[in-house]
Amino acid sequence: MSKEEIVIEFQNWVNQENFAADRTKYNDLMEKFNALRNASKEAQAKAQAEEGEESEITYAPDEHDQRFDELVKLYHEKRKEAEKSFKEAQSNSLSEKKALLKELDVLIKDEENIAKAYQRFNAIKQKWNELGTVGKDERREIQAEYSRLIEQFYYNIHIYQELQINDLKKNLELKKSVIVEIKLLENESSINQVDFLVHKYLDEWDEIGPTFKEEWDKIRDEFKESVGKVFDRIREHRKTIKSEHVENYTKKKELVTRLEEIAGTELEEVKQVQKLTKDVIDTQKEWKHLGFAGRGKNDKIWAEFRKACDVYFERRGEFLKKSNSAFDDVRKVKQKLIDRAKEIHGGENMGEIANQLKGLQREWKQSGTLLPQEEYKMFKEFRKFCDQFFNRRKESYKAEEKEHKQNLQKKEELVMGFKAQLDKGIEKEGEKVIDSWQQQWNSVGDVNRKFHDKLEKALDGLINQAYKKLGISLAEAAKKKFDNKLDSIANQSDAERTLMHERADIIQKIKGANISSLQLEDKLAFFKFSDDTNPLKKDLLDKIAKSEGEVQALKDRKKQIDLLIKDIRKAEAAAQEPEEEVVSDEESTEG
Repeated sequence: MSKEEIVIEFQNWVNQENFAADRTKYNDLMEKFNALRNASKEAQAKAQAEEGEESEITYAPDEHDQRFDELVKLYHEKRKEAEKSFKEAQSNSLSEKKALLKELDVLIKDEENIAKAYQRFNAIKQKWNELGTVGKDERREIQAEYSRLIEQFYYNIHIYQELQINDLKKNLELKKSVIVEIKLLENESSINQVDFLVHKYLDEWDEIGPTFKEEWDKIRDEFKESVGKVFDRIREHRKTIKSEHVENYTKKKELVTRLEEIAGTELEEVKQVQKLTKDVIDTQKEWKHLGFAGRGKNDKIWAEFRKACDVYFERRGEFLKKSNSAFDDVRKVKQKLIDRAKEIHGGENMGEIANQLKGLQREWKQSGTLLPQEEYKMFKEFRKFCDQFFNRRKESYKAEEKEHKQNLQKKEELVMGFKAQLDKGIEKEGEKVIDSWQQQWNSVGDVNRKFHDKLEKALDGLINQAYKKLGISLAEAAKKKFDNKLDSIANQSDAERTLMHERADIIQKIKGANISSLQLEDKLAFFKFSDDTNPLKKDLLDKIAKSEGEVQALKDRKKQIDLLIKDIRKAEAAAQEPEEEVVSDEESTEG
């Protein structure tokens, strides 16, 4: 809204025939107009400063400023006049009610004509109800006196006995029902509603006629006790609310101090600004969860809080303008990472692509940070390609796991079949049976790692039993199994890699065997004065010889693998050499 629109709205409101003061509406208009007035002041000050005026900067109010100030003055005059009229009305109402109380008192003491008494009594009640409210300080006392006189009237004026008894019974039930309603207010959570209802029930109680005198003291005390508890709760609640207002103001003051410290921080780098911005936003969220801080304080502390926020975001805006070049460099790096992820995420070599994408993710973390909105947008695109690959790999693993389960079942069936053949006898077929077992076994793919060793051990045990039945020694059987293993590996697509793993495993076994031999030789020193016939020394010498034999066997296997790797590499090198171009005799004689 413009100043003119605010002035028009203010003027129309103040000049209404039935004008009613409204503090919320007045504060809203004041806040809006003062914001525009402050903006005009800043504009004039800026203009005077640019013109180089050295004198004190002054503000020249326009016609809307003057008219608005006049309306403010008029508003306060009308508000005071309305308050004065309201107080005068309350004072007049009080005077008239006191007069009615005197009239009611005289009626109770002097009137003996029942019909006339009821006529005057009803007239007094009607006029009492038509009169306006009185001040809070006098309300309870005058209402109590009115209630007392009404009760006294009902007791002092005797009507027909039977009708009176019925009325007394009915009034007793009504008064009990009012007490029940008052007690039920304990379950009402809204204190404002409790305050409204308890006064409503007080009015209802006063409207109910008298009851039996013998019941009166008891029901009156129960009524007073119930009402007292309600008012105690209302007073306690108001104390709590006031305490909460004080606590909320203290907390809001702390948040303002925190924001002022942030707003005054020297801005040096983007990460620092991002952290400070997050702190400001978090502080704003905390503010939203705090309640009212009390009249007269809430608006003031809010203005301080908003000012601190504005100061920070203005300084942040200036800093970010200067940081655009740095953002450009970060943006370029991140775009390259996105392009690279897009390029490789659809490849087939799962292991290599996974390592590359993880490397790109590390680079992303080290590439710097953009503003939150742009950072989120670029990261979302980068992560999209990563997620597509890793989801695809996950599905691939599921398919692989399914294949492993099928292979496990097949190998378990082979083990059972081989055992059945072994039980029937394999002497006629000879070593061909073992070769057949190995071929069938190798034709089945891999299984899950946790089952691999167990299955291989089962197969190895069956082969050992087969060699034993065929009369082949354990050493010769071990060599044959190793040769078969190398033949099987040589036919694989990644033979060299598998052989290198096998070679590394053998080297580790050689190291272990050498350590065992050295330990045995160290123990031999205990028998340096004993001859070779000593049983313990002889046993130790046998163990040393056996260990040396194992080391030599392992070295022979390593040499066998080395030769096989060499042959594979030669074959690969020959396959990669380009074929020589064949030139015909006619072509060779040209030129």
